[in-house]
Amino acid sequence: MQDYYDGLLDITHGCTGVTVSYSKLHDHWKGSLVGHSDSNASEDKKITVSYAYNHWSNINSRTPSFRFGTGHIWNNVFDNNNDGINTRVEAELLVENNVWSSGTTKPLYSTTNGYAVARGNDFSPTGTNTAPQGHFSQAPYQYNLIGTSSVRSSVTGSAGVTNFC
Repeated sequence: MQDYYDGLLDITHGCTGVTVSYSKLHDHWKGSLVGHSDSNASEDKKITVSYAYNHWSNINSRTPSFRFGTGHIWNNVFDNNNDGINTRVEAELLVENNVWSSGTTKPLYSTTNGYAVARGNDFSPTGTNTAPQGHFSQAPYQYNLIGTSSVRSSVTGSAGVTNFC
């Protein structure tokens, strides 16, 4: 069967106020792209996206990848992914209290002038943050962070399809 889509969850063309939460994104070549193209600044600079309490597993790249706009990524679990969060083309990210398993050597990185403020993350023993320091350091809404020691059990127990009955 051939796939007729690019990533599992792509957010493009000036979307604002998008939140992806309690989802399980897994088993694909590309996870989530934010921003249409490198030449779409006029439309995509206004993008605002939040990712919270998601489980990213067995994905090659884009966990997620941001072009332009701002993103807040907190309390997510990343397992067995080749690539990490990519901030690029003037994107500004706030990345807080996320947890990576061993194997992802670049859990947070930049290509072509992306930036990030990273706090409280567990990049695993093999991973490092190589993204340049950004300026987006406070989300425009209230939220509660789970300590990194509790993120894995909280997220893997509630992300994706679960039985609430």
